[in-house]
Amino acid sequence: MATTTQTPTFGDISAKFTSATLDEIIRNAGGTKHTSYTWGEGGKKGDSYLSKVFRMCVYGVKEPENTTLVANVIIKAMPDNLHRRRLFRSTDFFRNEINFYQKVVPAIEAFQASRDPKPNNPFVEYPKCLAALCDGVNDFIALEDVGFRGYRAPNRQSYISLEDALLTMRSLGRYHGVALAFKALDSDNFEKAGSALEETYYSEHTREWYTGFLALAENVASDAIKKTYPHTKYETISNNFLQPQLFDDLINLVSTRSNLTVFGHGDCWTPNFLTRYNVEGKPEEIIIIDFQLARLASLALDITFFIYSCTSQSLREEHYDELLRAYLESAQKLITDLGGNAEAIINWNTLQQELRQFGRFGCGMGIESLPMSLIEDDEVADLDAIVENAVLTDVWNITPFKEPGKSQRIADIFKHAIDQGYLK
Repeated sequence: MATTTQTPTFGDISAKFTSATLDEIIRNAGGTKHTSYTWGEGGKKGDSYLSKVFRMCVYGVKEPENTTLVANVIIKAMPDNLHRRRLFRSTDFFRNEINFYQKVVPAIEAFQASRDPKPNNPFVEYPKCLAALCDGVNDFIALEDVGFRGYRAPNRQSYISLEDALLTMRSLGRYHGVALAFKALDSDNFEKAGSALEETYYSEHTREWYTGFLALAENVASDAIKKTYPHTKYETISNNFLQPQLFDDLINLVSTRSNLTVFGHGDCWTPNFLTRYNVEGKPEEIIIIDFQLARLASLALDITFFIYSCTSQSLREEHYDELLRAYLESAQKLITDLGGNAEAIINWNTLQQELRQFGRFGCGMGIESLPMSLIEDDEVADLDAIVENAVLTDVWNITPFKEPGKSQRIADIFKHAIDQGYLK
């Protein structure tokens, strides 16, 4: 039977989303006021646990020139189901992302604009925030829809290619590089901007929320390692890591400051690196999206999250140093462009040292992100059927994989981390 999709209303986004919001969107896009709007296609099931997604095309005018302009917008809004909001702590994640766009991004922009001489290639690889509201009930954030500039997400289940991985690492290097330069050259304003971010995942106040699910994830990982590398050092060392104290170790990793502390992204898996490809299908540029998990933390957290959640073992074994060097070169180039002493701020030795200290984080996060990315679309829970008093494991009820390929993928992140000396 055919289903009809109802056209959304402003109220579906938020009680506080009004025609005045459309004027704000147009003003932030460079115009004066909006004249009309149309709705686009929304998100699909499983696209986001934390929000519902709307697309909109807002038409406006710039006065007194009387020129027209168009803003293509993606709007993330709070889920209607209050139990889903509570279960996925939507309020916390919305507040953190809105703070990123309203406090961290303007600070980065001001820092880059203050440099003399001006940088040739400042960091701008994020969507423009056109409107946002944060009151804990009616929250929404309206962002430029970069799909209209040709950026798209890869398939969430397939391995990333070397070309895509290199471009992602270079983009991550620029994202971290601007923070490293900011911290070195204007530490007071760096700290002030960073204080706007809160730890949304691994902290004492999330212990009760997360540890039941973490136990399931540890079980899936232990099973995968046992099946793939039985009676080896990989099984022994991994099992020492996959213990009840893992949550405390993760808290420690996200809260320990270092010389290479940056504005971390926090959710570095492939769909959050929207890529534009040229006519030959080669990746050219990336826009980074979804800063809900942004945190002030070691850059190694983002690097190892990406490496372990998004690359194949063969890619890691053959090209890991190449990926790290692409990242480092990109970070250093931007630091130099911003007037910093790149080699003193970050170099190959300090990067390796940081990865040895913090690299196990990629395994801690990977035991969640990999099983979640490997589940099929039809296995995604109906998020709007979440009931009162539901806990995370009711929705994320992951169990050991029956397919050897999926088990291998999880076991291999531990093999690589142990071979690199990140897990001992």
